[in-house]
Amino acid sequence: MRSHLVSGLILAAAIVAFPAAPASAQVLIWSLPKEDGTWVRFEGTYKQTRNRPDAKLGDEMLEWRSELTISLVGSETAEFTDKDAEGKDRTREVPCRWVEFKSQTKPGGLDIPAGPGDTFVYKVLIPAERVIGDIVDQQGIPATFLPIVKGWRKVGQRDAEEVAEKALAVYPTISLVTYYPNLKAEGDENEQVQIGADAVAARPFKGSRVLRKNTNRSTNAATLWRSDEVPFGLARFQVTLTQEKKDISAGVDEFRQTSLIEVDMSVVATGADARSELGDGQ
Repeated sequence: MRSHLVSGLILAAAIVAFPAAPASAQVLIWSLPKEDGTWVRFEGTYKQTRNRPDAKLGDEMLEWRSELTISLVGSETAEFTDKDAEGKDRTREVPCRWVEFKSQTKPGGLDIPAGPGDTFVYKVLIPAERVIGDIVDQQGIPATFLPIVKGWRKVGQRDAEEVAEKALAVYPTISLVTYYPNLKAEGDENEQVQIGADAVAARPFKGSRVLRKNTNRSTNAATLWRSDEVPFGLARFQVTLTQEKKDISAGVDEFRQTSLIEVDMSVVATGADARSELGDGQ
């Protein structure tokens, strides 16, 4: 298990080496529940394949269990600066909500995190008016990023630290979903997504994003199932992250896959008794 953990951490470090853009507003947060204390928990699998063309045993394939809990843990009015219709800065007092994310990836059957990462908690104050539940606003402008007023992040047993970013940033520690410039609905019909013994109607959206350097290329592709029947509006998500390399003098068509991560997460439970992992002071 120790070797599996090390390989997972090495891959996680490789992922972070690529520029990490904030997640788009529509990825994990499509709506805000009315009541503080509302939570939703996703569970699923995190699979990693490391390509080893010269190894006698072939590629290395590992699998972990993954959990993600999203909670609404408070409300307050706060100052928020954005742009007015003329593009000028404006600062207003607006209603905001505290949203907290907790992510763990661990071997199946164990209670301690020992997968490709640690336990991550990310708590942010979001202007309620900016959660619009669509990929474009009323003027048809893409709702690219979801702004935050302030926030905190805690990794493992370390102390919580104030975040510097001004937009929701869940990639890659909280989730492998990221900003997808081509995100759009897939087809015209809803699909049924199973949540325990029940099923909810959900609209699938698909998107992808490619980051490329001289010798590295990373392709992140996702399917998101959007539903009004679950808190925060997301019922399921699947992500594949493909890492490729080539020699600096080689052509673009000579990229070769070095690793593949596959994540499949679905809602398994919801509730109304959430409390912040970081307390009210953070």
